[in-house]
Amino acid sequence: MPKLAVFPKAYMDPLCVDGSMKLHEWIKLAASLEVDGLEFYSGFLELQDPASWGEFRSMANDHGMEIPMLCCSPDFTHPDPSFRKAQIELEKKWIDLTHALGGSYCRVLSGQKRPEVTREDGINYTVECIEACLPYAKEWDNPGD
Repeated sequence: MPKLAVFPKAYMDPLCVDGSMKLHEWIKLAASLEVDGLEFYSGFLELQDPASWGEFRSMANDHGMEIPMLCCSPDFTHPDPSFRKAQIELEKKWIDLTHALGGSYCRVLSGQKRPEVTREDGINYTVECIEACLPYAKEWDNPGD
């Protein structure tokens, strides 16, 4: 049977911009829905410190939920190759975060349309960046991790 996970779309500013909502509050609120899991976002303010990652996994687990997926938004369509390279390194951090949260999927929202970048170039940049991330993601694909 499919499982349900929720995403805090209505709480993005409080969780990502002004910090007026803490992740433990959202986890508790989501638990009241009796869903199976939570989709986290790499932009949550409290996730910026890697030392806290395991704490949030434990909180979700304590409420009987898992965190199967992390949504992240690297900018893989930027025309500057050095900028894209930095985005790849950031994506690797988010892959680490996904693993620490117990997730199986790191959902990649790959960039944006730019007037100065052709559609073909934007697609090619995105493919190149995702392909650059694949070997790193596969490193976590070991049973027992």
